[in-house]
Amino acid sequence: MERIVLEVDNAIARAWRNITPLKRATYEKKIGDILRSLKEVEFDRLLNEAGKIAADNGLTEDKLNALLDEED
Repeated sequence: MERIVLEVDNAIARAWRNITPLKRATYEKKIGDILRSLKEVEFDRLLNEAGKIAADNGLTEDKLNALLDEED
C-alpha cells in the first residue's frame, strides 16, 4: 500500500485524529473506493476523448494497425 496526503480543513483533521482505528479503517476503504472510481471514470473519459479526436482526424482501426506494423 502507498500513502498519499490530502489537505483538509482543521475540523476534519481533528475528527480524523480522534476516530477509532476500526472507523478509520472503514473510512479509508470508502475513500479508496471513491478515489478508485474517480480514476476509472477519468481514464475512461480520457480514452473516449482520444478516440473521438483520432476519429475526427481520420484515424481508422486499419490505419492504426498499419502504423503499429511500421514500428515492428
